[in-house]
Amino acid sequence: MAISAGETLSLNNLAGATGNTQGANVSLGTIKGSPVAGDNITLSSFGVDAIGSLTGYTYAVESTNETYTLGFTGEGAQFSSQIKTNSDNFTWAVTPAYNINTDSAGYLSIASNSDYTGVITVGSMNPQGVSSQTTLAGNVSHTLSVTFADGFNTHATDYNVAKTKTVYSVDSYDGNSTALCLVIDSPVTLADGSIVEVGDLEEGDELRGFSIGGLGTDEAGFLDWDTDSLSTTAQNVTVENLVYSFSNRHYDINDGEIKATSEHPMLVKDASDGNYRFKEMFNISTDDKLIKEIDSVITEVDITSIEIVSQTNEIVSIDVETNDTYLVNGYITHNKGGNSHTDETGPSAPTFVSGWTNGTLSLAWSGDGQNGSDSYDVQIDDNSDFSSPLIDETQWSENFMVTTTDGGAFDIGTGTRYARIREYGTNGLLSDYSSTLTFTVS
Repeated sequence: MAISAGETLSLNNLAGATGNTQGANVSLGTIKGSPVAGDNITLSSFGVDAIGSLTGYTYAVESTNETYTLGFTGEGAQFSSQIKTNSDNFTWAVTPAYNINTDSAGYLSIASNSDYTGVITVGSMNPQGVSSQTTLAGNVSHTLSVTFADGFNTHATDYNVAKTKTVYSVDSYDGNSTALCLVIDSPVTLADGSIVEVGDLEEGDELRGFSIGGLGTDEAGFLDWDTDSLSTTAQNVTVENLVYSFSNRHYDINDGEIKATSEHPMLVKDASDGNYRFKEMFNISTDDKLIKEIDSVITEVDITSIEIVSQTNEIVSIDVETNDTYLVNGYITHNKGGNSHTDETGPSAPTFVSGWTNGTLSLAWSGDGQNGSDSYDVQIDDNSDFSSPLIDETQWSENFMVTTTDGGAFDIGTGTRYARIREYGTNGLLSDYSSTLTFTVS
């Protein structure tokens, strides 16, 4: 730490900065605590050169907590334990602040008595009520700020200056509850090589992880990293945080090998350019290769299937440190990170373009193409409320269907019939059903 020549440092002000009573004849030894003979205690050891930036996740999901940290440069030996852990030296604020009565703003609150780390809580974003919500609340922008002013380090750059960060509260109604999550029974590898389900982890557990050449530990930029030559070194990581939630859909790769929500990132060899990078589940294709540790050897594994499963599951998001990688079912995956988020919205409802023709029901429709390949739910019923469908096909792979009245697989009989379809999007969300097509089969 560099204290400039001629800098004025006050022992009385230091007493206040460290939580001691000013003007009470406090010594440096008393401020340090438990001094011993020969201790070299200086005023400058409680100093700091500059206040840095406020770091933490940009996107925070409703009904979860996230930690944000104020950085410093040039910390003296006593600064960390004596000053930056004293909540009286910090003023935290968030605007708009949490308001339980609002539908549009104020979903974040900050914990009281926060020191250089502050914990925010994201309140409920269910304006229609948890059990009756029918629409997705858009991401809401908040400004989180913290100001450091201890009365002692007045010389430090950006002393008593608010450090701010934009944080968005994210509604979990769209099935994207905690963006990077594993289904609760997903197997993860502990540091000793044993396997447990992710739902059985506890904070403090050590997992087998990897230091990857060129990746670093910056959670904010890991999706921008790539390399044409993969270098890995095994290194244990510690579970720092666990978040439990629910999702009504997930991606399933290789018949249950990996089950996770859409934005969970896996290490792959990308088919587009042959480079290694982390890709979110919804961006992975069957042409890519997953990276798995098999008998201590890093191995490329073919992707044989990717399925979107519409099913409510408990999901777990884990935060590990210091490196941000660990193994799920042996595959290298990345740590929880909320610096990216995409609101999940379904495609537009399809539109019928043809119906009953020349004794054959040849239904055809057009979708909005969001899913990149046709995938539809098709229902045909003799009741307008579709309470007992004659045809009820899920994830139908064409944008047409031919049915007859001759007793075949898609026989719909005769009389008045009703048809509707809906489309799957890239994220697994479904569109609304189309307008009902009514026709008469004779």
